[in-house]
Amino acid sequence: MMTKFGNKESIQAISVATRRDPKTIRKVVTDPTPPTAPPRRARGSKLDPYASYLAERWDQGCHNAQFLWEELRQRGFTGSLSLVRHSVAPRRSQRGVEPTPGFETEPGEHKQCDLADFGALVYPDGPRKLYIFADTMGYSRRMSIEFVHDPRQDTWFQRLEHAFAWFGCVPTQILSDNMTPMVVSHPYDGQVVWNPRFKAFADFHGFRPKAAKPYRARTKGKIERIVSYVRQNFWPRVPDAITLADLNRLVARWAEERDQRIHGTTFAQRADRWAAEAAGATPYDPTHLWVFREPWDRKVTSDAFVHWEGHRFAMPWEAAGHHVAVRRTASGIAIQWDHRVVATYDRPTAA
Repeated sequence: MMTKFGNKESIQAISVATRRDPKTIRKVVTDPTPPTAPPRRARGSKLDPYASYLAERWDQGCHNAQFLWEELRQRGFTGSLSLVRHSVAPRRSQRGVEPTPGFETEPGEHKQCDLADFGALVYPDGPRKLYIFADTMGYSRRMSIEFVHDPRQDTWFQRLEHAFAWFGCVPTQILSDNMTPMVVSHPYDGQVVWNPRFKAFADFHGFRPKAAKPYRARTKGKIERIVSYVRQNFWPRVPDAITLADLNRLVARWAEERDQRIHGTTFAQRADRWAAEAAGATPYDPTHLWVFREPWDRKVTSDAFVHWEGHRFAMPWEAAGHHVAVRRTASGIAIQWDHRVVATYDRPTAA
C-alpha cells in the first residue's frame, strides 16, 4: 500500500520500517535538494614527476607504451604498464579502421616474410641504406629478423636460408609481398607470374610460394605488425653509433626475449607453441644452400676463359666456344662442361 510523505503517520511508518530517526526522515522528505557528497581531494599520479619526460619522448617519435614504461622504470618509476598505457592513450590519433578478420594456420603450414626500409647506417666513409628482413611463423608467431644493406634477390635468398636455419625447419607455404625478386606480375584479379629464379629456389627448398593480394597489405597482417613492432619497441633501443653485425646481434637477442612473452592473439608464449610448429614443418639441413646448387650458364671465350662476377677463369682449350655451368662451392667455384667438373678455383678475393 502506498502512503503519502506529507503527514506524521507516513513519516513515523518510514521511521519504523527503516529504523531511522524521524527527524532524519522528515529532513529528507521535506528538503527538495538532494544531498551531495563533499568533493574528493585530487590525488597525484605516480606519473606526474615524469610527465615532461614522457611528452618529450612522445614528440621524438617513441610511441610504444611498453618501451616507455621500461625507460621510466630505469628512472625510478614504480607504477604499472597499464598506467603508462592509459596516460598515452589520449595522444594517439583515433581513426576508424576497416575491420579485417584474422586467420589461423596449422603448425608448420605457413610463414610470412617482408622487407622494409629502415633509413641508413652511418659509417666513417658515409651512410649506407638499411633494410629489415622479417619472418614470422604463422602458428607460433616466432620471429626471425635481420638487417641488411641491399634488397637484391641474392640477399633475399640468403636471408630466407638464414631464417630456415634460425627456425630449423621449412614451412609448407611462405607468403610474401609482390616485390620483383619474387614476382614478375600479379594482376589484381589474375594469376601470379613468379620470377623463374625464385620459383626454382622455392622448389629447391620444398615450400609453396604465395603472393599477397595486390594493394592490400593486410593480407600479410602478422608480419606487418611485427615490422611495426620492431620500429616502435626495438628501434628506440638502438644506439646512435652501431655496426651492422652488432645491430643484428642486438635484434636477435631482442627477438628471443619476445618469444618468452605472452602473445596478444594466441594468449601463449611463442616458445610454448614452437614444438608443435616445428613438428608440422620440414626439418632443414643448414648445409642445403641454394648458392652451392644453382648453375650459372656461361660461354667460354675463344681464348678459353670464363667470365663470371668480374673475374676470368682459365678453361681447357678444347672447351673454347662451348657453354659451361659455373657453380659456387663452400671453398670457391666449380666449372662443369658436359656434366663433368673440368676446373675448380678458390673463392675470389673480391667477388
